[in-house]
Amino acid sequence: MEVVEAIYENGVLKLKKKLNLPDGTEVSVKLIPKKISEKTFGIVKLEKEEADKLIQDL
Repeated sequence: MEVVEAIYENGVLKLKKKLNLPDGTEVSVKLIPKKISEKTFGIVKLEKEEADKLIQDL
């Protein structure tokens, strides 16, 4: 099993990297939308106390 990131745009799920699969290979897809915290990790600088409070509030 391999986890591959993708982005959904204009009705099409686009993989962020090529897969090493022969043509015609059937696969199952499990959709797990990223949380806003994962999308913004490292962008906003918080002190430890602020981060801990945010985590508690979730």
